[in-house]
Amino acid sequence: MNTSLRCPPVWAAVSSVGLFLSACAGGTAATRPSDSLSVRELNIVDEHGQTRVRIAAPMPDPQGLKRAVTAYGIQFLSASGQEIGGLGMLDSLGIRGLCFDSEEGYEAMCMGLEQGKPTITFRHDWKERITMGVVDGVAGIVLHDAQGNPRLRLEVDKDGTTRAVGVTSTSTAP
Repeated sequence: MNTSLRCPPVWAAVSSVGLFLSACAGGTAATRPSDSLSVRELNIVDEHGQTRVRIAAPMPDPQGLKRAVTAYGIQFLSASGQEIGGLGMLDSLGIRGLCFDSEEGYEAMCMGLEQGKPTITFRHDWKERITMGVVDGVAGIVLHDAQGNPRLRLEVDKDGTTRAVGVTSTSTAP
């Protein structure tokens, strides 16, 4: 019985490994990474196989919800698959933003560019509480009450003029 047909000699195995390693180290065309990868969706999964980061164009709707407009970008997902934030582009609205969602599902903190105007918004209990931005050259901060009603507005014009709207002074100057 010829065992050399069933079990290759050790030198053949070593030679094959050496050939493989030299091909990888040498960077031949067959082993070089591709210059480009084109896909519609790329899912990064955790150790349990759950998608935690998704890059997609367009992005799928969050669990149980329907997007009002098409979004492109990166979704951050919880361990249960619920969208908890993302970096998105809403071309039809002229919005680009980075948002993080509350456990209840609303956008709790967003930083974005809305039709060329930078904004930052903080929400609590589905209501806007703080907004900051620049509109028509005016930098502003607006504080809202728990119902989402604007209560205090601080503004600085492009020429340096300042305004505080909604402030009632309770002290008198000396």
